[in-house]
Amino acid sequence: MALSLLLLLWQASRVNQLAVSPADFLAVHSLMEVFAVVVAALIFFTGHGVQQAERSTRAMALGCAFLAVAMFDVLHFLSSPGMSDMLSPNTQHKSLVFALAARIVGGIGLLAYVLLPETQAARSGVRRYAWVAVILPLAALALLVLYTPDIVPAMYVEGVGLTRLKVGTQWLAIGLYLSAAALAHLRRGRLRGCDADSLILALLLLAASELFFTLYVEVSSTANFIGHCYKVFAYYFLYRAIYAEAVSRPFRRMRNMLTHDDLTGLPNRTAFNEQLNLSLERARRDGTSCAVLLLDLDHLQNVNDTLGHEQGDMLLVAAAARIRERLGDAGFLARFSGDEFVILLDNAEVEHARGAGEGLLRAMEQEFDIGTDRLAISASVGIVTYPADGESGSVLMRYADLALHRAKVGGRNGLVVFSRDLAEVVERRVAIEAHLKNALDRNELSLAYQPKREIGSGRLTGWEALLRWQSPKLGMVGPQEFIPIAEQTGLIVPIGQWVLRNACLQLRAWKDLGLEAGNIAVNLSTRQFRQKDLAEQIAAALEDAGLAPGDLELELTESLLMDNLASAAEVLARLEQLGIRIAIDDFGTGYSSLSYLKTFPIHCLKIDRSFIQDIPADENDTAIVRTIIALARSLGLTVVAEGVETEAQLDYLRANQCDEGQGYLLSRPLDPDACTRLMRAGVVAA
Repeated sequence: MALSLLLLLWQASRVNQLAVSPADFLAVHSLMEVFAVVVAALIFFTGHGVQQAERSTRAMALGCAFLAVAMFDVLHFLSSPGMSDMLSPNTQHKSLVFALAARIVGGIGLLAYVLLPETQAARSGVRRYAWVAVILPLAALALLVLYTPDIVPAMYVEGVGLTRLKVGTQWLAIGLYLSAAALAHLRRGRLRGCDADSLILALLLLAASELFFTLYVEVSSTANFIGHCYKVFAYYFLYRAIYAEAVSRPFRRMRNMLTHDDLTGLPNRTAFNEQLNLSLERARRDGTSCAVLLLDLDHLQNVNDTLGHEQGDMLLVAAAARIRERLGDAGFLARFSGDEFVILLDNAEVEHARGAGEGLLRAMEQEFDIGTDRLAISASVGIVTYPADGESGSVLMRYADLALHRAKVGGRNGLVVFSRDLAEVVERRVAIEAHLKNALDRNELSLAYQPKREIGSGRLTGWEALLRWQSPKLGMVGPQEFIPIAEQTGLIVPIGQWVLRNACLQLRAWKDLGLEAGNIAVNLSTRQFRQKDLAEQIAAALEDAGLAPGDLELELTESLLMDNLASAAEVLARLEQLGIRIAIDDFGTGYSSLSYLKTFPIHCLKIDRSFIQDIPADENDTAIVRTIIALARSLGLTVVAEGVETEAQLDYLRANQCDEGQGYLLSRPLDPDACTRLMRAGVVAA
């Protein structure tokens, strides 16, 4: 914009207006106009091509205007001298008439866009196609100009320059653009659905381009050329303001849904883990410390049970606001789970963290006014510090949870700083690790199988192999306890190979019995996925069992894929060559950039049970589930719902065309003999 002032001063004198080759000008001018037409068409589709829920009166009005702009700009450059004649000989006069028509209609449309309120457009199908009523009379007028251009007074005189009518019309367009820019600045808080800064800049650039169009004497001159350059820049910012914003909005919305808690508006566990890793990297680099405080509201379940979940949710929101107010800008606050909050303090030693924790406990002592109730609730806090208590985020969070557990066991409404007196918990981990090393050799591991069913028909489509460990000394150890340890120690690699081979052999055994068992799904850990000979191991397991590649499905997590995109792409390419099906497990809980869905050979998305457990009552979860199902269907992927436990959940998934489901409502995990009996009882595999 600053440069435009200097250029205008330079071009204001006719002596400084340099001649441009007519052929070169025509070629570049045509390219610029094609770009403008494409942007105008995209703005039209933004207003008229989006879903009904996203369509607004403002966007539709602007879309109508820019459909007309696109039409006039096409006629403008097609009727320029040097182009093939349209209906009647091309003249500069006709070209200018169409150009001015585009400017005026565009200016009126942009002015209406910033003036109209943000209201949802009427659902009437007739009103949706109101653009036809706008474009038809304008198209008729355009045809009239094409056949009888002399009905419009002259706009340009060869060798003399622009007429007063043409210059006056340009100034009218300038007035429309500047008025729209001023109003957009004043009303920027009300301009939803667009990038207000880009819109204002586009309007100013359009006004600048029109100023250049008032100066030239010869059409193929630098003044006209610079004006078209400014028009291109203006249309680029219009594209950013309207179309690019409309396209990116739902993805930002989904990203926000994945990283923020809907109830309190705080960052969620995923966002906190990202922030914690960044803080740890910074602390390692700078040689500083940081602290994590895990805060749990005591006995919130009592409020839910006596006053209802609505009051409990209101109490959670009030508690989050009080914690945030107490912390100010001193820490990063997130909602970690149901009634747990986590605070990250940078550059904090243990005493600083203890003081912050005690301040939070004091803040919670004051009663909360929730509607007509005055509620009192206490809190428990567990504290860990880096580097004293651990080097990684996962270790720190595990120790913070141990400290919090000790605070709650100690009577709640208190604070515990992690120390080595929590050794019994650590000893349990050491014992698990020691016994797990020999679990394979001692035949202590076994597999259970949970069926997957087609939601529409109830047919069995396959099985997921689930690892179980019965230790003679430790008893039944849950997978949530020993699998993370196996992952951390590397024991998951031989265990994973055992699971893969035995799952394939079990499917072979069922097939030999004449049972239609569908396919078998096996979870892959991060360490397994990083093995260079993974594809060879899988191929060998399939060959030994006499299975086809399509009989096996590998379940991966999003974080596993995003950990190293280049490596993941290479491994998945080899698996694709084998013909192995790939499923994304716990979809929606990791870093859902969405780009990998089109980059990698994915066949199935498994919706995490955390999104299923509260449907159809929870509107946010239902919105996420609907979005994932629609996304999967649009990409041709199978979508499986995990954790289906109620008929209401199943009915909702069926109504929204979810393909398959897993969960206790459909069947608990079964031992191989129970699976055989189930199939023989008449459950037919898809």
